[in-house]
Amino acid sequence: MNADVTICIPTYRSREFIDRTLACARGQTHGAVRIVVSVDLCDDGTEEICHRHAREDARIEVRVQRERRGWSRNANAALDGVGTEFFFLYFHDDIIAPTYVDALRRALLARGDAASAHCDLVEFGLQDEVKPAHAYEGSTLVRLVDFMMTRRGATLRSLVRRQALPRPLRFPAIAGDNHWTAFVFHLELLAAGPAVAVHEPLYRRWQRHGSLTRSEGWAPRTVDTLLKGREQSHVLLTRLIDDAIADAAERRVAHQCLALFQRLFVREQEAALGSPPADLGPLDPPAAGVLPAEADAWARAAEARLSAYER
Repeated sequence: MNADVTICIPTYRSREFIDRTLACARGQTHGAVRIVVSVDLCDDGTEEICHRHAREDARIEVRVQRERRGWSRNANAALDGVGTEFFFLYFHDDIIAPTYVDALRRALLARGDAASAHCDLVEFGLQDEVKPAHAYEGSTLVRLVDFMMTRRGATLRSLVRRQALPRPLRFPAIAGDNHWTAFVFHLELLAAGPAVAVHEPLYRRWQRHGSLTRSEGWAPRTVDTLLKGREQSHVLLTRLIDDAIADAAERRVAHQCLALFQRLFVREQEAALGSPPADLGPLDPPAAGVLPAEADAWARAAEARLSAYER
């Protein structure tokens, strides 16, 4: 059976859990998958475990990095192996249900206009929480504003329809290996088309000491990195908006929402770092009248959250 789904697993120093991760990938009820594992440079035995699985299962390709690449570039190395109709990123310490691929694939096949589908995300370990999937619908403007103002759902873990993308989906090189590069990924994906919500708890995220978000600095660790990331991502996201939205008035509102989105994230991270607010200049609030009422309400709520940091 020819594969139509690629499971992309970037991994690093994962000897204690990569066996479980690969077992989950291999155990999908939809068997027509390729599994591309990119092992970042490490010496803990991760590479040997991945090669053992590859010897047992011809669907697995192991790509070994001979220099340390960091999470984003290592994820890109896995994404470079995609040639199938659908693909998704599978974080190396998480757990997917056996029906994960089947359920998301069915959702995309039922929606020919959709670019992606994601499910409810269950967090376990250091914290227990369920983050419901969120459908991103409507115009490109509304989808982008929805994410920038609310950041709902687990779209980074979406099953993606490759042909919906105008260009390959990759993490850009931005100061620090952190949220800014992921935000570009998120918005590129949502600009490509609607995101379907599958309300089933099929993906479990392990919150643990030593995870990507807790040890490698997924949140910027210095104000300098935070501000450089804002500046560099702004260039990319401005270009994305200009390419994705034809109407000039809608583009202007999208740019205003982008500035609000980035400013709010900076203030949140400054507060987490215990740093005083940096001078970011004046903020032009999104204009009412172009956005539908619901999206306008999202922007006003984001402005209210921002004011709590800046008063």
